[in-house]
Amino acid sequence: MKILWLAPYPHPLDAQAHPVPWVGALADLLKQEPGVTLTILNWTHRLAVPVEEFERDGIRFIYLRTPTVRTDILTLYRRRIALVKAYLRTHCRAYDLLHLHGSELQLPAMTAGLPVPQLLTVQGLVSQYPRFVPGLVSWRKVLWTLAGRYERRYLPAIHHFSCRTHWDQALVQRLSPGCTVHHNWEVIRPAFFRAPGPRPTGRPRVAFIGGTQVMKGFHEVLAAFDLLRQHLDVQLVVAGTDDLAAVLAAAAAAGLHRIGPADVVCCGVLGAPALAELFAEAVCLLHPSYVDNSPNSVCEAQAAGLPVVASDVGGVRSLVEHEVTGLLCTLAPASIAAQALRLLTDGALHQRLATQAAAVAHQRHDPATIVARTLAIYQAVLRDFHQQPAAKPRPRRLQAPR
Repeated sequence: MKILWLAPYPHPLDAQAHPVPWVGALADLLKQEPGVTLTILNWTHRLAVPVEEFERDGIRFIYLRTPTVRTDILTLYRRRIALVKAYLRTHCRAYDLLHLHGSELQLPAMTAGLPVPQLLTVQGLVSQYPRFVPGLVSWRKVLWTLAGRYERRYLPAIHHFSCRTHWDQALVQRLSPGCTVHHNWEVIRPAFFRAPGPRPTGRPRVAFIGGTQVMKGFHEVLAAFDLLRQHLDVQLVVAGTDDLAAVLAAAAAAGLHRIGPADVVCCGVLGAPALAELFAEAVCLLHPSYVDNSPNSVCEAQAAGLPVVASDVGGVRSLVEHEVTGLLCTLAPASIAAQALRLLTDGALHQRLATQAAAVAHQRHDPATIVARTLAIYQAVLRDFHQQPAAKPRPRRLQAPR
């Protein structure tokens, strides 16, 4: 079975690109399956040639040269979509199935009308995000609105989806009426599969894996941390940024006077081993995101036995069962702080949630089960495409929104 992934797998030249660990982890497992040949297609503006192909560790990679990010935005993504679509028109028949990882980057627009079976794994649904962005106008809201137009227009051309949560399943069925929804979880990196250890001793730490991202609840975390420091000498560890000055400046601008240089540790972007060590040293993970489907950091923390305090938004409730595998909160700093304080002061609650979350996460993210489900989904998509061609007319070719 020859599978072509369209996935945000970063090119070696893109040192600052997001590593997308859930994609890489599944690729590393799938390439070991007998009878599976995996090719990953992505793009970057850094190439010196129009197309670069190479093989690494049993996976074939294809990268297309596309416009810079600025040019991409100014052309409303049309040039990039056209370049990838032109390549696929020529080469798609070399593959048995196209697997699209996400809809945020206009992948369904690139594959619309191609005569090859297609599966889209939902990461998030960007058409749903703009209303959660604070403020009336922002670049994030503008860009997500633009991306959302493509998503709404082209998702109906996709007939098979792999979903994770109650939230993405309901939205996909609304955006693509009559589609088939398959369920599968994401692969968690091996470093996080560990038994919950004893509660950390010494100065307690709470972790936040959102850097200074507003949509991940950065400002709410700072305000909640300031409230926590009314009760305990606790330390905040922020992964995703190494700019302590920016964090302290944000706290000062918000009038949070209980947060000093010794109270915050900024450790930048962490690889899996270092992040697993942080989880072992922390008392809880704070994840008050404005909107999320299946946040990877929550899944990894649960697998590592770190209790999570997460906002009850999007698909998070499919991951965190309140009072059983974690604690849910609102975006109000007082709500975040109150739940974190429970974990900081109640050792029995902490241990119970850590143990139960790890047990559920280890089963939920069992790699063998996820690979088997992935292969079964591929076979189901292929059967549907080849056995019932008359049941689904070929989608008409759609034009980019104007």
